[in-house]
Amino acid sequence: MKLLKKKFENEDGSATIEFIGILPLALLLMMIIWQFIVGINGVMVTQSAANEYAKVYSITQNAGEASQAANKILSTTGDYLQNRGVTGSNLGSKEFTAEANVNIRMVFLPSELFGYTIPSIPYSATASSRVIE
Repeated sequence: MKLLKKKFENEDGSATIEFIGILPLALLLMMIIWQFIVGINGVMVTQSAANEYAKVYSITQNAGEASQAANKILSTTGDYLQNRGVTGSNLGSKEFTAEANVNIRMVFLPSELFGYTIPSIPYSATASSRVIE
């Protein structure tokens, strides 16, 4: 009986077991933080694309050139940001609005879980400006 009691009081290896228990939680937390960083970067790049569209259109008054400049910015990201288009409204008048639409993909979700389509979060950014004459 004393031998059994002594065996249970021995704490050798308990740190290893605690580490193995906390490791999945630490990895999950790292993945959530990484997805949050990817989402913030996607929002910033999308806003930058809308601003670039407004800047180029205000100088050139050419919607094609402005769209090309905005799409160039959106193409600098990885495959986590899907471009749904950059458009402008009220383009014939002095004041106009540019809108960039994207889908921010979830980075760590397996495609097999959702029928080989990775879920994404739609996001739109707008920028208003005036034509420079």
